[in-house]
Amino acid sequence: MKQFLQDYNMVFAMAAVGCLTIMMKSIAAIVYYKLICQAEQMVSTQNKYMKVLSGKITASYKLERKIHNIPCMVDKSMYNMRFFGISAAGWKNVGIYGILAVLAVLASCLLLGVYFHMPYEWHALTGLSAVAVIALLATSEMLFQIHKKYRLLKLQITDYLENVLQPKLEKEYLYPEEKKKYQNEYFENEGQKEQQDEAAASMEDLKLFEEFVDEYLAD
Repeated sequence: MKQFLQDYNMVFAMAAVGCLTIMMKSIAAIVYYKLICQAEQMVSTQNKYMKVLSGKITASYKLERKIHNIPCMVDKSMYNMRFFGISAAGWKNVGIYGILAVLAVLASCLLLGVYFHMPYEWHALTGLSAVAVIALLATSEMLFQIHKKYRLLKLQITDYLENVLQPKLEKEYLYPEEKKKYQNEYFENEGQKEQQDEAAASMEDLKLFEEFVDEYLAD
């Protein structure tokens, strides 16, 4: 085991954890990007999780039950939305899990180093390696912006459900009389406007005819 430590294999293990974490963060960025594109078109989305969420809300309103906390439903849906066995909410913490794994390897490494009386230089190099890997993981967050994509995804879904779908379902299933009243007022106003336009057009034609007659009699 001491030879294993002397060959800096634990440092290589931390580097491997860092590389694996960055690879998973790149996958998470692609997954979130595709989900955001689907969320921007929730009306015609092909994502089964988003369709199920919209279907649950629609079914609730068909039963005349109002939804009071859509953000809570979205949060729950994000935990049910899974890719490669990991929930959409879990993908955003891949970087944190990677940093914790590196710290766990570092702690084990330092404890074994103390047990086997490894030299100071070995401890220093191991600690600096861990710091470098953690710094790289933290920097990768600026590149992939996983947490920002996660918040944007939630915002897109919540915005559609709260500001588009919910008002539509409320008018259709909870307050149908208001919808009918609005439609009647709309068509009544449209009819009045058409009558006014026709009257104005008739007055304009009459005015032109009178001007023509005046000019003809003057000649």
